[in-house]
Amino acid sequence: MIPPEYRISPVSQCLFGDSKISTTIDYDERRWYTITGPLSYFGEDGEKEIGVLKRYIDQLSPNVCVIRVDENGLLVTVSSDPRDDPTFTPEYPRYLTAASLQNYSTVKLSQLSELDRIGPSVDLTSYLDEKGVTKKVVFKYAMTPHGLARIWREMHLFKSLPTHPNIIAFDRIVVDDIESRILGFATIYVPGGTLDDNRSRVFRLEWLQQLTDTVDYLNLELGIFHGDIAPWNLVIHPETGKIQLLDFERGGWLAHNVGHDETDITCLIFTVYAIITEDYHFRDIQTHNRDPETVQSLEEWPVICELDSDVGLFRKHLVDWAQRRKTANVQRNKWPRPLMGNKKHHCYDFVIYAILLDLEDTLFQ
Repeated sequence: MIPPEYRISPVSQCLFGDSKISTTIDYDERRWYTITGPLSYFGEDGEKEIGVLKRYIDQLSPNVCVIRVDENGLLVTVSSDPRDDPTFTPEYPRYLTAASLQNYSTVKLSQLSELDRIGPSVDLTSYLDEKGVTKKVVFKYAMTPHGLARIWREMHLFKSLPTHPNIIAFDRIVVDDIESRILGFATIYVPGGTLDDNRSRVFRLEWLQQLTDTVDYLNLELGIFHGDIAPWNLVIHPETGKIQLLDFERGGWLAHNVGHDETDITCLIFTVYAIITEDYHFRDIQTHNRDPETVQSLEEWPVICELDSDVGLFRKHLVDWAQRRKTANVQRNKWPRPLMGNKKHHCYDFVIYAILLDLEDTLFQ
C-alpha cells in the first residue's frame, strides 16, 4: 500500500475569478479527480485540495470524478458524469518504433501479477519467465505526460548501465497487450526494505566504500549522475550482502547536465550523515542549496544507528573521497538523447520530455 503522505498529489491547477480548479490523482486507486471551490479557501499551494480528497475519498462512489466544496471546505456537490472525467492517458510510444529498445526483452502487462502498490506509479509485481520461474520485479510506469518523460529517460539510463554489483538490475520493458505500447519498465526486486525502511541494520564501513566507488564509476567512467542518493534509494542484497543503488528517476547524462556530479557527492555525504545520526532535517534543504561542509564541519556526529566501525572512520573516508573528487576527471560521454519512437510520433510527449531533460533539475529539485 502506498504510504498515505504519497498517495494523493495535485497535477495541475487553474484560477477562474474567485474560484480554483485543481486536477488531483489518487495513486493508490489510480483515479483522477477535479476538485473545485473558492480560492479564498484553497489558496495557491495545493495542500487544501489534498486535504479535501483525503476527507471524502472513502465516502465517494467509484464513479465520482468531480468534487465541489464551499468556503469552509465542506462538500457541496459531486459529479459522476463521464464528460467531466479529467483522466488523461499519455500517448505511450510503440515498442516497434522505439529503435533504441529493440534489443531488450519485454513482458506484457497481463503477465504481471500485482502484489502491492509501493509508491506513486510504482508496483511490486511478479511473473513467470520462459523457464517457468517466478520473478519478483518492481514495475515503474507513468500516468501523466510528465511521468512518461521521466520514465522514458530513466529506462534509457538503466539500459545504458553495464551489470554492476552495487546497482539494481534492469529486467524488462513492460508493454500493453494490444499494441505493444511501452508502459514502463521493471527492475529486479530486492527484499528487506530500504535503509530508510529498516534502520535496525548495522551500517557497515564497506557499504560506504562501495557507495563511493559506485558513484565514481557512474560519474567518472560512464558520465552518468544519479541525482537522488538517499536512504530510501539504497537496499542490501540478501545474497551478496552488498549495498545497491536504485531509482534513477532524477538521474541523467553529465554531458547534458554540467555540475551534477557534485550533486551526487553532496547527496551521498548528507545521506551517510542521515543514516548514522537519523537526523534527516538537512535533507529538507533543496539539493542546489546544500553545502557538504554543513555536516562535514560538525564537531560531533551523534551516532544513533549501530555501526561496525568507529564513526571517525566513516567521516574520514567521506572527507578523503570528497577531496579526491575535486581533481577527478569527470567523463562527459555524448550520450544520444532518447527519442520516443520516430520523429513523427508522440510529438506532444516528446516536447515535454525535451523541456524536462534540460530544465528538470532547476525546476523540480
